[in-house]
Amino acid sequence: MGSGGEREGGGGHVGVRRAGRTPKVGRPALVDRAAIVRAAVAVGFGRIGMTSVADRLGIKHSTLYRYFPTRDALITAAVDAAVTGAEWPRPAGGWRELLRAQAWAAFRLLESHPGLAAHIVSLRVDSDAYGDIAHRVVTALLDRGFTAEDAILAHDLVHEQVLMFFLAGGRDEGAPTTPERARLLRRDMLPEALPRVDPRLRQALTDVVTGDPRDWFARKLDVLLAGLAPLSGPAE
Repeated sequence: MGSGGEREGGGGHVGVRRAGRTPKVGRPALVDRAAIVRAAVAVGFGRIGMTSVADRLGIKHSTLYRYFPTRDALITAAVDAAVTGAEWPRPAGGWRELLRAQAWAAFRLLESHPGLAAHIVSLRVDSDAYGDIAHRVVTALLDRGFTAEDAILAHDLVHEQVLMFFLAGGRDEGAPTTPERARLLRRDMLPEALPRVDPRLRQALTDVVTGDPRDWFARKLDVLLAGLAPLSGPAE
């Protein structure tokens, strides 16, 4: 006869009980919304998509749909994150100083995130962060003597100039465009284009195409701001 309790794993089978395991309560989440957005920004706006972001996280792309119903929603969240993480000037000084500082802040943002410009102009869902920045600038222009309509016009003209500087040359195999990449593309086309150009323009065109794109952007911005002066009202 055996003693009182039966041994675990012994020969008997009636009443024998193995130590139970703690029941599983579900695997912890591998990702959350913030992690997905960070991965999207890291992938880059030229490659962003459900599959590329999921691959970076090491998960199935179907998992992303628990957090973002569409690719556009994911891109919008990534745009918001990039915009929020950028340095934007405080609305200080005169209207020229304000718009110039805003333009260069947007320039640096788009320069640090190749491909972002194309998403900003094509988003089917508005970026709240980008809209907040624009609203701050427009209301600051109101405070500086612009009418409501002229404040919106001035902001849009400057904003569109920055975007176009990053969209130029973007047809090359769908690659994200930067001002430097666009300059290199135009430089490669220069030998073929120059013979068709008036000789009086050839040196100037060569200087523009081969020069620092930031210098050319600065000149465009100066001309644009000078043209906005009539909108500024008496309080320039």
